[in-house]
Amino acid sequence: MGIFRKDIARLKDEELMVLLGSKRKNEALTELHARYAKRILGFFVHMFRGDQAKAQDFTQDLFLRILEKHQQFNPAKRFYTWIYVIASNMCKTEFRKLPELHLSENDSIPANTTNWNENHADKQLFQSELKKAIDHLEEYHQLAFVLRYMEELSIKEIAEITEVSEGTVKSRLYYASKKITSKLEQFNPLNDTHLFKIQN
Repeated sequence: MGIFRKDIARLKDEELMVLLGSKRKNEALTELHARYAKRILGFFVHMFRGDQAKAQDFTQDLFLRILEKHQQFNPAKRFYTWIYVIASNMCKTEFRKLPELHLSENDSIPANTTNWNENHADKQLFQSELKKAIDHLEEYHQLAFVLRYMEELSIKEIAEITEVSEGTVKSRLYYASKKITSKLEQFNPLNDTHLFKIQN
């Protein structure tokens, strides 16, 4: 029995991937796009330093790649992880093309004497400075940090996506969290050095 249009939304991601090899490929891709485009766009925005136009282009390209590479997908595995593998690889390829950025300590977050407890209007400033701190990370530390704390993936999922051990992922997250926390210490009333908990 064929799949009716109204049933497309009920299918699992992995089942939609199977349909990409059929006459229903456009419907299946449209549904996958509806489910993941916003999250993937957000991922690219974080990785490309807030460049919305570039993130949009990469998001469109990613879904074209999914259509082109659908036969490489193993239905026994999770599509959710696979899509981030593609997105992460796209970022790595792009970073290799770009000239190396030399961010000096002079570009770090300036000291701020404002009492964070008394001025909650600085939350917007915090978000801005957090973005700067993330941008200062090495690419592989930045990738691990964004996948964990922005995309909320597990340590195991990040290890699979980045093709390293879970121990390496934890090490990268520890380094990234420590560096970011040191730059944001002024915003933390308790001077907590563990703003970002590393959990599985």
